[in-house]
Amino acid sequence: MNPTEFQIRFSKSIGESPQNPGIEESFFRSFPEESINLLQIAEEDKRILREVGFPKDAAPFLSFTFGIDEILQNLSVIDDAYGVEFNTFKTFGHTGSGDVICIDESDGSIVYLNHDRNMERVFINSSLPKFAESLCLMAEAIESDYEFEFMNELAKVDPPAIASEAMWTEEYEAMKE
Repeated sequence: MNPTEFQIRFSKSIGESPQNPGIEESFFRSFPEESINLLQIAEEDKRILREVGFPKDAAPFLSFTFGIDEILQNLSVIDDAYGVEFNTFKTFGHTGSGDVICIDESDGSIVYLNHDRNMERVFINSSLPKFAESLCLMAEAIESDYEFEFMNELAKVDPPAIASEAMWTEEYEAMKE
């Protein structure tokens, strides 16, 4: 799925019409080019940030609305209480619980750092494109009133994302309740 396909698919899955010019863009946030260029991740991953960005908000209670001075920055730069062990984590968004969503430059994965468990790293997806597809799958599952087989489809897109300790398993079950 290329960046434009992601934007259109996500917009459709939340009931927005891609025929209305500019409607998808209002729901997506852009990222500063200079920050994208400094990321130590695959060019394919950078492409989605450059071309369309990410939704400002997405299920399950995720937000990508950090301020310009915090987005795609080292967590340890934003808050010096975090040591050098957090240097590979670039801030990207946050969960509804206030946990920071990061791009882990050590492997390109998307994770969140659970503040209730001493900033424990919780895996979300293997890459930004797989994360984008997962957001679309989740939105489609919600739109179908959970008739859509989210976990089966997620397993095809990113098998590590369905592990019991990964975010999606717990969040999907909570969303269905």
